[in-house]
Amino acid sequence: MSDLITFMDSNTSFYGVSVMSTFLGNHDVPRSVHFAEDAPLWADVWANGKDRNWSNQPGPPAGANAYERLAVGFALLWTNRGAPMIYYGDEVGLAGAGDPDNRRMMTFGGYAPGQAALLAKVKKLGALRAAHTSLRRGDRTTLSYDNDTWVYAMVDGTDRVYVAINRSDAAKTVTGLPAGALTDQLTGEALSGPSLTVPARSARVLTP
Repeated sequence: MSDLITFMDSNTSFYGVSVMSTFLGNHDVPRSVHFAEDAPLWADVWANGKDRNWSNQPGPPAGANAYERLAVGFALLWTNRGAPMIYYGDEVGLAGAGDPDNRRMMTFGGYAPGQAALLAKVKKLGALRAAHTSLRRGDRTTLSYDNDTWVYAMVDGTDRVYVAINRSDAAKTVTGLPAGALTDQLTGEALSGPSLTVPARSARVLTP
């Protein structure tokens, strides 16, 4: 996680006042959900997945894990500066290998439980970003981290939001949060700092 923090911190002022687009997937790479599977289909995102773009195309991952990991990625984007971009279908974990298989027709229903849960989280993240200026243009301060977790504060004036990310496949206890009552705006849970548990493959977006 320290590598990610270093990269994010280096990008904070790299583009000056410009508002840059942030994204997980696009038309140049295989669908993001396949990199989030328990056994990723490709080790190199830039390999382009062309080995399966015309035949033996991948189907939707089974279970919930891949969709939960993808939701963690969206939580990172939606709680930091920039203009988040969704490549159509990634909000439901649309399957697909390299171009042109990553341009499948969009589906608007019949989602598996993991897909429906991912879509619901993306909607909540979008609403939270709209409601809090700190998530759009606030300053980020790291409060704690280890190999699998990252806790940071986003602050814009009096608007303050705390984000706790856990990429691990096990629940983790994180620290560094303020003492007192906190509400996880993604789940509605009432919690308290300075330490709390973040479930496996999930993120908490917390307000005092």
